[in-house]
Amino acid sequence: MKFGKTFETHLTIEWRQQYLRYTDLKTLIRQGVNGAPSSDVATPTELNAYYAAFEEQFFTECQHELTRVNNFFLEKLAEARRKHGTLKLQLLATVQAPGHTASAFSMQSGNASRPGNGKLMTQRQLRHAYSEFYLTLVLLQNFQSLNETGFRKICKKYDKYLHSTRGAVWMERNVSHAAFTNPRALELMIIEVEELYTNHLAGGDRARAMNKLRVPPLGEPAPPRMVFRAGLALGMFLMLAMTTLFSYIRRPPVAGNVEAFMRLYRGPFTWVIFNFYMAANVAGWQRSGVNHVLIFEIDPRSHLQPATFLEIACTFGMLWTLSILGFLFHDLISVPDPFVFPLALTLIMITLLVNPLPIMNWPARWWTIRLIGRVITAPLHYVGFADFWMGDQMNSLVICMADYYYIVRFYAMCWLRYASVDFCFEEDMFVPISRCLPAWFRCAQCLRRFRDSGSKSVSYLLNVGKYSTTFVVVFFATMRGRTDDDYANTFSNPYTWLFIFSYMVSTVYCYLWDVIKDFGILKIWRGSEHLFLREKLVYPTAFYYFVIIENLILRCFWAIEFVVLYHQLITPYNIKTFASILEITRRFIWNYLRLEHEHLYNCGHFRATRDIYLAALNSKQERMLENMMGETDGQTATGGKSEERRRLGKEYF
Repeated sequence: MKFGKTFETHLTIEWRQQYLRYTDLKTLIRQGVNGAPSSDVATPTELNAYYAAFEEQFFTECQHELTRVNNFFLEKLAEARRKHGTLKLQLLATVQAPGHTASAFSMQSGNASRPGNGKLMTQRQLRHAYSEFYLTLVLLQNFQSLNETGFRKICKKYDKYLHSTRGAVWMERNVSHAAFTNPRALELMIIEVEELYTNHLAGGDRARAMNKLRVPPLGEPAPPRMVFRAGLALGMFLMLAMTTLFSYIRRPPVAGNVEAFMRLYRGPFTWVIFNFYMAANVAGWQRSGVNHVLIFEIDPRSHLQPATFLEIACTFGMLWTLSILGFLFHDLISVPDPFVFPLALTLIMITLLVNPLPIMNWPARWWTIRLIGRVITAPLHYVGFADFWMGDQMNSLVICMADYYYIVRFYAMCWLRYASVDFCFEEDMFVPISRCLPAWFRCAQCLRRFRDSGSKSVSYLLNVGKYSTTFVVVFFATMRGRTDDDYANTFSNPYTWLFIFSYMVSTVYCYLWDVIKDFGILKIWRGSEHLFLREKLVYPTAFYYFVIIENLILRCFWAIEFVVLYHQLITPYNIKTFASILEITRRFIWNYLRLEHEHLYNCGHFRATRDIYLAALNSKQERMLENMMGETDGQTATGGKSEERRRLGKEYF
């Protein structure tokens, strides 16, 4: 692989703008060589003048890049030293090391609700803080080595194409003595962090400590064993799916069970499709360098690979197909009641999710359970990006949620013979309520964000208005369904026109919010290199234009559904199933651009890792920190500070 490609794939995405512009410098060399006058028409003096001018231009650009890279590194190094010293004080005070008692470290007045503000951090909080800090140091170390290699490669390329030795000379005089090429400071800090974590937070067990500290790269290929399992599961699912389809055609359920069969299996099927789409989303984010692990605040040591998502989706798919086969052939396997199979499927899928044993990706399952719980209880706590992202996914799974309500009602009432089958699949008052619940969760989240925001931005209230349109649409749809029989024609029903108008308003509102706020595109009034788009793009340009059109078409599918039902071309159940799949597909594509927009926002703030919240130090703690910062290679600050430390002392403190 060429170094230019290696450089792009190994850099820390959030710091992309701070790296050496290797590709631009390589292009500059090519332009300089191609633009040189021919020796047939130019005199030696003219050639020498051209190459001298180009040499000055090239190394001026190199010097500019060197200054920018070096300054960013020093800024991050100063920040890392400050965090390292403060965390060390917290750690030594927490473990009550001699000279660092908790009383000596007691904080001044402050908010005690966050780690480090007003009280000492617990050992659990310190483990989390040190793991995040260690990741910062590793990323900074990668920044060092990648940029140093980049400068060396570009100087060699200059010497090769210009038949010169000036590149090597410039490299030796400038880059070799730059602060960012000196690995000692970072290496010492990394070693000390490992020792502190091992001795005080891992009980002296270095293997355990390094297992908690080391982080696999985000784009690291999945292990072959994991890929094999996912491929095997996919093959088994496809085989079972074809068998199920063939069996349904040759041996369909009895006429009286068809409606119940369809109703009981659509919800789990929707969940299977959603998991397949999540596998594709994670694979796409990793391929494009979108740091979903950071954005969702997932533990980088336990995030799921696309192959794992695929394996989960295939496992649920196999359970779904086996349950259907059991339903279709229940009499051949001596099971008198076929409805035990959809019940078993639902219970097994729920058990696989909530099983508290530390098996089957328990950290990921616990993250999902906790996130769903936070969505449901949105008004009671601070709302983060992952919270409202999950709320948006639930808005696209609204038909699936209604299906699970039908499943509960069927087994609680009809299966136990408390009511007829027809009653269990009729729409009651709780069905429209279940369709409004996801919109309410998002409304509550937006109101909470408005309350917590210092700026009290009106955009949160506008977002509340967007989700509130769902309540109006569901209300008029419900009233139209219950009053249609009183009119000769559906267009004679006033609720029909109110339903159409409310849906049109909701569609336009939601579409404009998607493309302008969630995606950050279609900003016609702003100048951009790409028509209607923003300046920074991760995916191919054509993809954004596709999304603009696709999102509008899928959001307007309700109009097609209305026409189809009016002319009775398809049964209501089938068209709703198709609409549900299309909505999940729209959300699947939405996920790509929504996380990309969030990712680019993070990039603008150079946020490569999650923030470590540290308390302000009092004067005594400040002096202790200064003394620790002054210790270099066993010498105290009075024994020998380097010139670099004197120059950067103010930055550290």
